[in-house]
Amino acid sequence: MLRKFLDFQLRLTEEGKRWNRFRPLVNALDTFFYEVPLRTKRGPHIRDIIDLKRWMMIVVYALVPCILVAIWNSGVQGFVYGNGSIDLMESYLKASETFGGYFAFGKMHFGPILKRGLMAFLPVMLISYAVGGAWEVLFAIIRRHEVSEGFLVTGVLFALILPSTIPYWMVAVGVSAGVVIGKEIFGGTGMNILNPALVCRAFLFFAFPTKMTGPVWVGTNPTEIQQSILSMGKIDGVTQVSALNRFNVSPEIKRIHVDAIGMSYGKPVKTENVIAHQLSYWKPGATYSTLSPEDQKTFLTTPLQQGGLGLSPENYSDAVRFAELRFAQGKLTDGNFFFGNRIGSMGETSILAALLGALLLIYTRIGSWRTMVAMALGAYLCALCFEWGALYLGPHGGAFNAAKYALPAYKHLLYGSLVFGLVFMATDPVSSPYMRGAKWIYGLVCGALVIVIRTINPAFPEGVMLAILFGNVFAPLFDHLMLTRKCRARKALRI
Repeated sequence: MLRKFLDFQLRLTEEGKRWNRFRPLVNALDTFFYEVPLRTKRGPHIRDIIDLKRWMMIVVYALVPCILVAIWNSGVQGFVYGNGSIDLMESYLKASETFGGYFAFGKMHFGPILKRGLMAFLPVMLISYAVGGAWEVLFAIIRRHEVSEGFLVTGVLFALILPSTIPYWMVAVGVSAGVVIGKEIFGGTGMNILNPALVCRAFLFFAFPTKMTGPVWVGTNPTEIQQSILSMGKIDGVTQVSALNRFNVSPEIKRIHVDAIGMSYGKPVKTENVIAHQLSYWKPGATYSTLSPEDQKTFLTTPLQQGGLGLSPENYSDAVRFAELRFAQGKLTDGNFFFGNRIGSMGETSILAALLGALLLIYTRIGSWRTMVAMALGAYLCALCFEWGALYLGPHGGAFNAAKYALPAYKHLLYGSLVFGLVFMATDPVSSPYMRGAKWIYGLVCGALVIVIRTINPAFPEGVMLAILFGNVFAPLFDHLMLTRKCRARKALRI
Protein backbone atom coordinates (compact mmCIF):
# COMPACT_ATOMS: atom_id res chain seq x y z
CA MET A 1 0.00 0.00 0.00
CA LEU A 2 2.74 2.45 0.96
CA ARG A 3 4.79 1.50 -2.11
CA LYS A 4 1.82 2.13 -4.40
CA PHE A 5 1.12 5.48 -2.76
CA LEU A 6 4.72 6.63 -3.18
CA ASP A 7 4.85 5.42 -6.78
CA PHE A 8 1.71 7.47 -7.49
CA GLN A 9 3.34 10.56 -5.98
CA LEU A 10 6.48 9.96 -8.02
CA ARG A 11 4.44 9.80 -11.24
CA LEU A 12 2.72 13.08 -10.35
CA THR A 13 6.07 14.82 -9.98
CA GLU A 14 7.79 13.49 -13.10
CA GLU A 15 9.68 15.83 -15.41
CA GLY A 16 7.34 18.12 -17.33
CA LYS A 17 4.35 17.63 -15.03
CA ARG A 18 2.68 20.30 -12.93
CA TRP A 19 4.01 19.17 -9.55
CA ASN A 20 7.58 18.50 -10.69
CA ARG A 21 8.90 21.26 -8.43
CA PHE A 22 8.00 19.13 -5.38
CA ARG A 23 9.93 16.10 -6.65
CA PRO A 24 12.69 16.49 -4.00
CA LEU A 25 10.11 16.27 -1.21
CA VAL A 26 8.56 13.10 -2.66
CA ASN A 27 12.00 11.57 -3.19
CA ALA A 28 12.87 12.32 0.42
CA LEU A 29 9.78 10.43 1.60
CA ASP A 30 10.56 7.56 -0.76
CA THR A 31 14.17 7.15 0.35
CA PHE A 32 13.15 7.46 4.00
CA PHE A 33 11.15 4.22 3.76
CA TYR A 34 12.96 2.40 0.94
CA GLU A 35 16.44 2.02 -0.50
CA VAL A 36 17.42 4.59 -3.10
CA PRO A 37 16.53 3.09 -6.55
CA LEU A 38 19.57 4.61 -8.25
CA ARG A 39 22.75 3.11 -9.63
CA THR A 40 26.04 4.82 -10.38
CA LYS A 41 26.26 5.84 -14.03
CA ARG A 42 30.01 6.40 -14.27
CA GLY A 43 33.17 5.46 -12.42
CA PRO A 44 34.19 4.81 -9.80
CA HIS A 45 31.68 1.99 -9.25
CA ILE A 46 31.62 1.05 -5.58
CA ARG A 47 29.58 -1.92 -4.39
CA ASP A 48 28.39 -1.04 -0.89
CA ILE A 49 25.19 -1.21 1.16
CA ILE A 50 25.89 2.10 2.90
CA ASP A 51 24.51 5.22 1.27
CA LEU A 52 24.38 8.71 2.80
CA LYS A 53 21.11 8.06 4.61
CA ARG A 54 22.38 4.84 6.23
CA TRP A 55 25.66 6.54 7.06
CA MET A 56 23.78 9.31 8.87
CA MET A 57 21.54 6.80 10.64
CA ILE A 58 24.58 5.08 12.15
CA VAL A 59 25.53 8.40 13.75
CA VAL A 60 21.97 8.72 15.07
CA TYR A 61 22.25 5.20 16.52
CA ALA A 62 25.50 6.24 18.21
CA LEU A 63 23.62 9.16 19.78
CA VAL A 64 20.92 6.93 21.32
CA PRO A 65 22.74 6.51 24.68
CA CYS A 66 23.12 10.30 24.94
CA ILE A 67 19.44 10.78 24.07
CA LEU A 68 18.36 8.33 26.78
CA VAL A 69 20.57 9.99 29.40
CA ALA A 70 19.34 13.43 28.27
CA ILE A 71 15.74 12.38 28.90
CA TRP A 72 16.51 10.70 32.22
CA ASN A 73 18.82 13.34 33.71
CA SER A 74 16.61 16.25 32.61
CA GLY A 75 13.73 14.46 34.29
CA VAL A 76 15.66 13.85 37.51
CA GLN A 77 16.87 17.43 37.87
CA GLY A 78 13.48 18.91 36.98
CA PHE A 79 11.60 16.56 39.31
CA VAL A 80 13.88 17.16 42.31
CA TYR A 81 14.26 20.92 42.10
CA GLY A 82 10.81 21.67 40.70
CA ASN A 83 8.85 19.69 43.27
CA GLY A 84 9.07 22.29 46.05
CA SER A 85 9.86 19.62 48.66
CA ILE A 86 12.98 20.06 50.78
CA ASP A 87 12.69 16.43 51.96
CA LEU A 88 12.73 15.16 48.37
CA MET A 89 15.74 17.30 47.52
CA GLU A 90 17.68 16.16 50.59
CA SER A 91 16.90 12.50 49.89
CA TYR A 92 18.15 12.97 46.31
CA LEU A 93 21.39 14.66 47.43
CA LYS A 94 21.98 11.90 49.97
CA ALA A 95 21.19 9.18 47.42
CA SER A 96 23.56 10.75 44.87
CA GLU A 97 26.55 10.04 47.10
CA THR A 98 26.44 6.36 46.04
CA PHE A 99 25.44 4.59 42.82
CA GLY A 100 23.11 2.24 44.65
CA GLY A 101 21.33 5.11 46.35
CA TYR A 102 20.92 7.00 43.08
CA PHE A 103 19.44 4.01 41.25
CA ALA A 104 17.12 3.30 44.19
CA PHE A 105 15.93 6.92 44.11
CA GLY A 106 15.32 6.72 40.36
CA LYS A 107 13.41 3.46 40.67
CA MET A 108 11.20 4.92 43.40
CA HIS A 109 10.21 7.95 41.28
CA PHE A 110 10.51 6.42 37.80
CA GLY A 111 7.18 7.64 36.37
CA PRO A 112 7.39 11.36 37.26
CA ILE A 113 11.06 11.49 36.26
CA LEU A 114 10.44 9.94 32.85
CA LYS A 115 7.48 12.24 32.21
CA ARG A 116 9.47 15.39 33.01
CA GLY A 117 12.39 14.20 30.92
CA LEU A 118 10.27 13.50 27.86
CA MET A 119 8.55 16.89 28.22
CA ALA A 120 11.95 18.59 28.37
CA PHE A 121 13.73 16.88 25.46
CA LEU A 122 11.17 15.71 22.90
CA PRO A 123 9.64 19.14 22.07
CA VAL A 124 13.11 20.61 21.51
CA MET A 125 14.12 17.74 19.21
CA LEU A 126 10.84 17.81 17.27
CA ILE A 127 11.04 21.59 16.73
CA SER A 128 14.65 21.24 15.62
CA TYR A 129 13.74 18.56 13.08
CA ALA A 130 10.58 20.30 11.87
CA VAL A 131 12.08 23.76 11.32
CA GLY A 132 15.45 22.56 10.06
CA GLY A 133 13.80 19.99 7.80
CA ALA A 134 11.53 22.68 6.37
CA TRP A 135 14.58 24.76 5.42
CA GLU A 136 16.23 21.71 3.82
CA VAL A 137 13.12 21.00 1.73
CA LEU A 138 12.77 24.66 0.74
CA PHE A 139 16.35 24.87 -0.54
CA ALA A 140 15.99 21.52 -2.30
CA ILE A 141 12.88 22.75 -4.14
CA ILE A 142 14.49 26.07 -5.08
CA ARG A 143 17.71 24.44 -6.30
CA ARG A 144 15.90 21.43 -7.79
CA HIS A 145 18.07 18.81 -6.13
CA GLU A 146 17.43 15.94 -3.75
CA VAL A 147 16.71 16.58 -0.06
CA SER A 148 19.87 15.74 1.84
CA GLU A 149 19.77 13.35 4.77
CA GLY A 150 22.47 15.36 6.54
CA PHE A 151 19.95 17.02 8.79
CA LEU A 152 19.14 13.66 10.41
CA VAL A 153 22.28 14.19 12.50
CA THR A 154 22.28 17.99 12.77
CA GLY A 155 18.72 18.09 14.10
CA VAL A 156 19.32 15.76 17.03
CA LEU A 157 22.82 17.09 17.76
CA PHE A 158 21.45 20.61 18.07
CA ALA A 159 18.78 19.44 20.52
CA LEU A 160 21.36 17.62 22.64
CA ILE A 161 23.64 20.65 23.05
CA LEU A 162 20.85 22.91 24.31
CA PRO A 163 19.81 23.46 27.94
CA SER A 164 16.38 22.16 28.92
CA THR A 165 15.30 25.73 29.76
CA ILE A 166 15.61 26.95 26.16
CA PRO A 167 12.43 28.68 24.86
CA TYR A 168 10.89 26.86 21.92
CA TRP A 169 10.92 29.91 19.65
CA MET A 170 14.65 30.21 20.26
CA VAL A 171 15.16 26.61 19.11
CA ALA A 172 13.46 27.51 15.83
CA VAL A 173 15.53 30.68 15.40
CA GLY A 174 18.79 28.92 16.20
CA VAL A 175 18.27 25.99 13.87
CA SER A 176 17.16 28.35 11.09
CA ALA A 177 20.29 30.44 11.42
CA GLY A 178 22.53 27.38 11.61
CA VAL A 179 21.05 25.59 8.60
CA VAL A 180 20.86 28.67 6.37
CA ILE A 181 24.05 30.48 7.39
CA GLY A 182 26.14 27.50 8.42
CA LYS A 183 25.33 25.09 5.60
CA GLU A 184 22.97 26.12 2.79
CA ILE A 185 24.78 29.30 1.75
CA PHE A 186 27.89 27.16 1.19
CA GLY A 187 25.98 24.77 -1.07
CA GLY A 188 24.36 22.30 1.33
CA THR A 189 25.48 19.00 2.83
CA GLY A 190 29.13 18.25 2.16
CA MET A 191 30.01 21.85 1.31
CA ASN A 192 29.92 23.54 4.73
CA ILE A 193 33.19 24.64 6.31
CA LEU A 194 31.79 24.75 9.87
CA ASN A 195 29.88 22.20 11.91
CA PRO A 196 26.20 23.17 11.36
CA ALA A 197 25.03 22.15 14.86
CA LEU A 198 27.74 24.28 16.46
CA VAL A 199 26.84 27.20 14.20
CA CYS A 200 23.26 26.91 15.49
CA ARG A 201 24.45 27.05 19.09
CA ALA A 202 27.01 29.78 18.45
CA PHE A 203 24.30 31.98 16.95
CA LEU A 204 22.13 31.56 20.06
CA PHE A 205 25.13 31.96 22.37
CA PHE A 206 26.07 35.37 21.00
CA ALA A 207 22.54 36.58 20.15
CA PHE A 208 20.87 35.54 23.44
CA PRO A 209 23.69 35.11 25.99
CA THR A 210 21.43 35.35 29.05
CA LYS A 211 19.43 32.33 27.88
CA MET A 212 22.46 30.22 26.96
CA THR A 213 24.48 30.88 30.13
CA GLY A 214 23.60 31.21 33.78
CA PRO A 215 23.11 29.20 36.96
CA VAL A 216 19.65 27.67 36.36
CA TRP A 217 19.56 24.92 33.73
CA VAL A 218 16.89 22.72 35.26
CA GLY A 219 13.36 21.93 34.14
CA THR A 220 11.66 23.75 31.30
CA ASN A 221 10.73 26.95 33.16
CA PRO A 222 13.52 28.71 35.13
CA THR A 223 11.02 30.93 36.98
CA GLU A 224 9.10 27.90 38.19
CA ILE A 225 12.30 26.21 39.38
CA GLN A 226 13.48 29.33 41.22
CA GLN A 227 10.12 29.67 42.96
CA SER A 228 10.27 26.00 43.91
CA ILE A 229 13.73 26.43 45.42
CA LEU A 230 12.64 29.53 47.33
CA SER A 231 9.64 27.66 48.72
CA MET A 232 11.95 25.03 50.19
CA GLY A 233 13.29 27.58 52.65
CA LYS A 234 16.82 26.17 52.65
CA ILE A 235 18.66 28.10 50.00
CA ASP A 236 22.16 27.35 51.31
CA GLY A 237 21.66 23.65 50.67
CA VAL A 238 20.56 24.09 47.07
CA THR A 239 22.68 24.97 44.09
CA GLN A 240 21.83 25.13 40.41
CA VAL A 241 25.37 25.92 39.29
CA SER A 242 27.01 23.66 36.70
CA ALA A 243 30.54 22.36 37.23
CA LEU A 244 32.07 24.90 34.86
CA ASN A 245 30.21 27.76 36.54
CA ARG A 246 31.78 26.62 39.80
CA PHE A 247 35.16 26.39 38.08
CA ASN A 248 34.94 29.84 36.48
CA VAL A 249 35.94 31.82 39.58
CA SER A 250 37.96 34.99 39.96
CA PRO A 251 41.78 34.69 39.86
CA GLU A 252 41.66 36.46 43.24
CA ILE A 253 40.67 33.08 44.73
CA LYS A 254 44.03 31.41 45.36
CA ARG A 255 45.14 27.84 45.92
CA ILE A 256 45.72 28.49 49.60
CA HIS A 257 42.12 29.69 50.04
CA VAL A 258 40.65 26.57 48.47
CA ASP A 259 43.09 24.31 50.31
CA ALA A 260 42.10 25.87 53.64
CA ILE A 261 38.45 25.10 52.89
CA GLY A 262 39.52 21.60 51.84
CA MET A 263 41.19 21.08 55.22
CA SER A 264 37.81 21.68 56.86
CA TYR A 265 36.57 18.68 54.81
CA GLY A 266 39.43 16.61 56.24
CA LYS A 267 41.37 16.55 52.95
CA PRO A 268 45.21 16.55 52.82
CA VAL A 269 46.60 19.61 51.01
CA LYS A 270 50.08 20.66 49.89
CA THR A 271 49.84 24.17 51.32
CA GLU A 272 49.17 22.99 54.88
CA ASN A 273 52.51 24.34 56.16
CA VAL A 274 51.86 27.81 54.71
CA ILE A 275 48.36 27.83 56.24
CA ALA A 276 49.77 26.78 59.63
CA HIS A 277 52.42 29.52 59.41
CA GLN A 278 49.79 32.19 58.74
CA LEU A 279 47.55 30.82 61.50
CA SER A 280 50.39 31.12 64.03
CA TYR A 281 50.34 34.89 63.44
CA TRP A 282 46.56 35.18 63.45
CA LYS A 283 45.95 33.03 66.57
CA PRO A 284 49.16 31.77 68.22
CA GLY A 285 48.96 28.19 69.46
CA ALA A 286 45.80 27.33 67.49
CA THR A 287 45.47 24.59 64.89
CA TYR A 288 43.17 24.80 61.90
CA SER A 289 41.21 21.70 62.88
CA THR A 290 40.27 23.25 66.24
CA LEU A 291 38.80 26.41 64.69
CA SER A 292 35.03 26.73 64.52
CA PRO A 293 33.45 27.18 61.07
CA GLU A 294 32.96 30.87 61.83
CA ASP A 295 36.61 31.28 62.90
CA GLN A 296 37.75 29.47 59.75
CA LYS A 297 35.80 31.94 57.63
CA THR A 298 37.23 34.88 59.59
CA PHE A 299 40.76 33.51 59.20
CA LEU A 300 40.23 33.13 55.45
CA THR A 301 38.94 36.66 54.97
CA THR A 302 41.42 38.45 57.26
CA PRO A 303 44.07 40.44 55.32
CA LEU A 304 47.52 38.87 54.97
CA GLN A 305 49.13 41.70 56.92
CA GLN A 306 47.02 40.73 59.93
CA GLY A 307 47.85 37.03 59.75
CA GLY A 308 44.88 35.85 57.67
CA LEU A 309 44.80 34.39 54.18
CA GLY A 310 43.58 37.53 52.40
CA LEU A 311 40.44 36.20 50.71
CA SER A 312 38.01 38.95 49.77
CA PRO A 313 34.70 38.46 51.68
CA GLU A 314 32.66 38.82 48.48
CA ASN A 315 34.61 35.90 46.97
CA TYR A 316 34.07 33.57 49.93
CA SER A 317 30.94 31.84 48.61
CA ASP A 318 32.57 31.30 45.19
CA ALA A 319 35.63 29.84 46.92
CA VAL A 320 33.43 27.41 48.88
CA ARG A 321 31.65 26.28 45.70
CA PHE A 322 34.98 25.79 43.94
CA ALA A 323 36.34 23.82 46.91
CA GLU A 324 33.26 21.57 46.86
CA LEU A 325 34.01 20.85 43.20
CA ARG A 326 37.75 20.44 43.74
CA PHE A 327 37.38 18.02 46.66
CA ALA A 328 34.30 16.18 45.29
CA GLN A 329 31.88 17.01 48.08
CA GLY A 330 28.30 15.74 48.14
CA LYS A 331 27.07 14.74 44.70
CA LEU A 332 30.02 16.43 42.96
CA THR A 333 31.91 13.15 42.68
CA ASP A 334 33.85 11.96 39.66
CA GLY A 335 31.46 9.04 39.34
CA ASN A 336 28.41 11.29 39.06
CA PHE A 337 30.13 13.39 36.40
CA PHE A 338 31.12 10.25 34.49
CA PHE A 339 27.68 8.63 34.52
CA GLY A 340 25.71 11.86 33.99
CA ASN A 341 24.11 12.84 37.31
CA ARG A 342 24.81 16.55 36.90
CA ILE A 343 23.54 19.82 35.48
CA GLY A 344 24.38 20.90 31.94
CA SER A 345 23.14 20.88 28.37
CA MET A 346 20.83 17.92 27.93
CA GLY A 347 23.08 15.60 25.93
CA GLU A 348 26.50 16.50 27.29
CA THR A 349 26.13 15.24 30.85
CA SER A 350 27.15 11.57 30.55
CA ILE A 351 30.72 10.68 29.66
CA LEU A 352 29.78 7.00 29.55
CA ALA A 353 26.99 7.57 27.00
CA ALA A 354 29.33 9.55 24.74
CA LEU A 355 31.99 6.84 24.93
CA LEU A 356 29.46 4.15 24.00
CA GLY A 357 28.61 6.21 20.92
CA ALA A 358 32.32 6.60 20.20
CA LEU A 359 32.77 2.82 20.11
CA LEU A 360 30.13 2.49 17.38
CA LEU A 361 31.57 5.38 15.35
CA ILE A 362 35.07 3.95 15.57
CA TYR A 363 33.92 0.40 14.76
CA THR A 364 32.06 1.57 11.65
CA ARG A 365 34.93 3.98 10.76
CA ILE A 366 32.52 6.88 10.55
CA GLY A 367 34.26 8.80 13.33
CA SER A 368 38.04 9.21 13.39
CA TRP A 369 39.64 7.76 16.51
CA ARG A 370 42.70 9.89 15.76
CA THR A 371 40.71 13.09 16.16
CA MET A 372 39.09 11.83 19.37
CA VAL A 373 42.35 10.72 20.97
CA ALA A 374 44.23 13.83 19.84
CA MET A 375 41.62 16.22 21.24
CA ALA A 376 41.49 14.39 24.59
CA LEU A 377 45.29 14.33 24.71
CA GLY A 378 45.56 18.02 23.79
CA ALA A 379 43.10 18.99 26.52
CA TYR A 380 44.77 16.82 29.15
CA LEU A 381 48.32 17.99 28.38
CA CYS A 382 47.30 21.65 28.34
CA ALA A 383 45.44 21.25 31.65
CA LEU A 384 48.48 19.44 33.06
CA CYS A 385 50.69 22.40 32.14
CA PHE A 386 48.36 24.74 34.02
CA GLU A 387 48.25 22.36 37.00
CA TRP A 388 52.01 21.93 37.26
CA GLY A 389 52.59 25.65 36.82
CA ALA A 390 50.17 26.43 39.65
CA LEU A 391 51.68 23.75 41.91
CA TYR A 392 55.39 24.41 41.44
CA LEU A 393 55.88 27.98 40.20
CA GLY A 394 55.75 31.06 42.40
CA PRO A 395 56.56 31.75 46.06
CA HIS A 396 55.57 29.31 48.83
CA GLY A 397 55.20 26.45 46.36
CA GLY A 398 52.61 28.29 44.29
CA ALA A 399 50.28 28.72 47.26
CA PHE A 400 49.11 32.09 46.01
CA ASN A 401 48.55 31.11 42.38
CA ALA A 402 44.99 31.19 41.06
CA ALA A 403 43.03 28.19 42.34
CA LYS A 404 41.43 27.27 39.03
CA TYR A 405 44.83 26.74 37.40
CA ALA A 406 45.61 24.00 39.95
CA LEU A 407 42.53 21.87 39.24
CA PRO A 408 43.64 18.26 38.57
CA ALA A 409 44.03 17.85 34.81
CA TYR A 410 41.87 14.73 34.52
CA LYS A 411 38.86 16.57 35.96
CA HIS A 412 38.69 18.77 32.86
CA LEU A 413 37.76 15.67 30.86
CA LEU A 414 34.77 15.10 33.16
CA TYR A 415 33.34 18.62 33.09
CA GLY A 416 31.28 20.34 30.43
CA SER A 417 30.85 18.97 26.93
CA LEU A 418 34.47 18.09 26.16
CA VAL A 419 33.95 14.35 25.64
CA PHE A 420 30.64 14.83 23.81
CA GLY A 421 32.31 17.42 21.56
CA LEU A 422 35.36 15.33 20.69
CA VAL A 423 33.19 12.30 19.86
CA PHE A 424 30.34 13.84 17.86
CA MET A 425 31.37 17.40 16.88
CA ALA A 426 35.08 17.38 16.17
CA THR A 427 34.81 14.21 14.05
CA ASP A 428 32.38 15.72 11.53
CA PRO A 429 33.94 14.45 8.26
CA VAL A 430 32.95 17.55 6.28
CA SER A 431 34.38 20.27 8.52
CA SER A 432 37.35 18.32 9.95
CA PRO A 433 40.62 17.46 8.15
CA TYR A 434 40.98 14.49 5.81
CA MET A 435 44.69 13.66 6.12
CA ARG A 436 45.67 11.40 9.01
CA GLY A 437 48.44 13.65 10.25
CA ALA A 438 46.17 16.67 9.97
CA LYS A 439 43.63 14.95 12.22
CA TRP A 440 46.24 14.72 14.98
CA ILE A 441 47.16 18.40 14.65
CA TYR A 442 43.49 19.40 14.49
CA GLY A 443 42.60 17.40 17.60
CA LEU A 444 45.56 18.65 19.62
CA VAL A 445 44.81 22.28 18.74
CA CYS A 446 41.10 21.96 19.55
CA GLY A 447 41.78 20.21 22.86
CA ALA A 448 44.36 22.75 23.99
CA LEU A 449 42.10 25.64 23.01
CA VAL A 450 39.27 24.24 25.13
CA ILE A 451 41.42 24.45 28.27
CA VAL A 452 42.87 27.85 27.40
CA ILE A 453 39.39 29.32 26.94
CA ARG A 454 38.11 27.70 30.14
CA THR A 455 40.94 28.86 32.36
CA ILE A 456 41.99 32.23 30.96
CA ASN A 457 38.88 33.79 29.40
CA PRO A 458 36.39 34.70 32.17
CA ALA A 459 33.61 35.46 29.66
CA PHE A 460 33.30 31.85 28.44
CA PRO A 461 33.17 29.13 31.13
CA GLU A 462 33.11 26.48 28.37
CA GLY A 463 35.39 26.47 25.35
CA VAL A 464 34.43 23.35 23.37
CA MET A 465 32.12 25.09 20.91
CA LEU A 466 34.54 27.91 20.11
CA ALA A 467 37.57 25.60 19.96
CA ILE A 468 35.99 23.22 17.45
CA LEU A 469 34.70 26.07 15.27
CA PHE A 470 38.21 27.54 15.33
CA GLY A 471 39.59 24.15 14.33
CA ASN A 472 37.04 23.89 11.50
CA VAL A 473 38.30 27.16 10.04
CA PHE A 474 41.90 25.93 10.00
CA ALA A 475 41.15 22.34 8.95
CA PRO A 476 41.93 23.02 5.24
CA LEU A 477 45.24 24.57 6.28
CA PHE A 478 46.16 21.49 8.33
CA ASP A 479 45.36 19.29 5.33
CA HIS A 480 47.42 21.54 3.06
CA LEU A 481 50.42 21.42 5.39
CA MET A 482 50.34 17.64 5.61
CA LEU A 483 49.83 17.23 1.86
CA THR A 484 52.75 19.57 1.14
CA ARG A 485 54.94 17.63 3.56
CA LYS A 486 53.95 14.34 1.94
CA CYS A 487 54.67 15.64 -1.57
CA ARG A 488 58.09 16.91 -0.50
CA ALA A 489 58.90 13.54 1.05
CA ARG A 490 57.97 11.72 -2.19
CA LYS A 491 59.99 14.18 -4.25
CA ALA A 492 63.01 13.60 -2.03
CA LEU A 493 62.67 9.83 -2.51
CA ARG A 494 62.62 10.21 -6.31
CA ILE A 495 65.80 12.25 -6.19
